[in-house]
Amino acid sequence: MSFGGIIHFSDFLKTSSENNQIKNGCIVDTSILFAGSYDLDEFNTEAVELFDFLGELEVPLYTNVNIRAEFIDLHRRVLIPEGLASLFSHSGKSLDPFLYSKLQVIATKFNESKNSGKPYKFNEENIKEWRRRFQSHRFENSETDGWLKFCADFLSGKIEPIWNETCDLLNINFISVRESYKSDWLKNELTWDDMASIVGQYGIGSFDAMIIYLFLNSHFSAIVTADKEIAYVIKCIKPESKFVVVPDKLRNQI
Repeated sequence: MSFGGIIHFSDFLKTSSENNQIKNGCIVDTSILFAGSYDLDEFNTEAVELFDFLGELEVPLYTNVNIRAEFIDLHRRVLIPEGLASLFSHSGKSLDPFLYSKLQVIATKFNESKNSGKPYKFNEENIKEWRRRFQSHRFENSETDGWLKFCADFLSGKIEPIWNETCDLLNINFISVRESYKSDWLKNELTWDDMASIVGQYGIGSFDAMIIYLFLNSHFSAIVTADKEIAYVIKCIKPESKFVVVPDKLRNQI
């Protein structure tokens, strides 16, 4: 059998109920899990519709430790600017002028992102910049390091339950690659050298390479993703009897 190719959500919804292979389960990657769990993501509507449909078909959905780590980090990267925008709305006028002006910029960008339909994400340097800024600041009526105070108010208690809540909501199963479980999901033992070869051949990040490698060595025929790089590399590899499911918004972009 040949590579199944790139299939868009709308086409997948029309044909998957007749596909016996998909009923055995499929892998869902970080990008689509995030889209289904974060209302402001540009793929949220499509992702929720797909998850609902797969739930009706009782298709098992699987993920792994790499996807979980990336998922939590993505939420950290959106919750921090969201928290900064909220801090500006509620406490901006009580802050010193420099901090007020910096927060105002973040609040403006956050509101613009909501209107554009794309999440406002910080990169690591953005986060470090605000950490340095807040470490030397003390909020009103608090002796705590400003960054720790910010995290306590806007991050702690929100980030911890996200993974379990998403797994419960979307009926996600966690793949363990311990020796006793390998035969259930995997065709071959996973090795770091083989994963690294995907990095070397396609220049993709190690987390994405591990997701691709897991999919290639799994018994599942489909992976659902909104990550163009993952879809592109799998398209290049053309694994037999496997296909990639992507949002319609990515049509003609891979």
